[in-house]
Amino acid sequence: MDRLHTIKNFLSNEECSDILLKYKAELKLKPAEVVGNIAINKDKVFRKSSVAFINGIEVIDERLKNLLKNLIQIKGFEVTGLGPYQFTEYKVGEYYDWHTDSSPTDDLYKDRFCSIVIQLNDAYDGGYLQLKDESGDNTIQLDKGIGTMYIFYSNIRHRVMPVTNGVRYSLVNWVSLRKLENFKKTLI
Repeated sequence: MDRLHTIKNFLSNEECSDILLKYKAELKLKPAEVVGNIAINKDKVFRKSSVAFINGIEVIDERLKNLLKNLIQIKGFEVTGLGPYQFTEYKVGEYYDWHTDSSPTDDLYKDRFCSIVIQLNDAYDGGYLQLKDESGDNTIQLDKGIGTMYIFYSNIRHRVMPVTNGVRYSLVNWVSLRKLENFKKTLI
């Protein structure tokens, strides 16, 4: 897998609209927290947003699982699936500073292999998802797009810039890998 995959129109505008209508009405969003070692500087407020978790979204689950099986093919490992989707809302002034989604020392996050972000709307200003390149010196800003999905390694530093107008909605999930028990290594 490359460090970053962008899949435009992973969800249609209609699917995103349906997800927004359903979950904005059903979910009770709570202020997001930063847990464990994923924050880089503990003396700073790293995250201002609201979240709720969804155990499964039928329109996404099977499509995403099939895509991941084809995209992530590492000998001796299998994709163990997805956790609950994090439905995230960023209002004006809200953000998530530089962080990673995995940590080799934190049991809660150590098995995360890649992170998935699906944009549900684009009726906002600011709020860009940004990643650091391999050197860590350059910032890559990702384009907005309703239904666009980004998949990247969970150990890549990334952030969501402050929203300056409107409200940004996204779905986030993480993929873990499991070592295959009887995997036979070959030289061929």
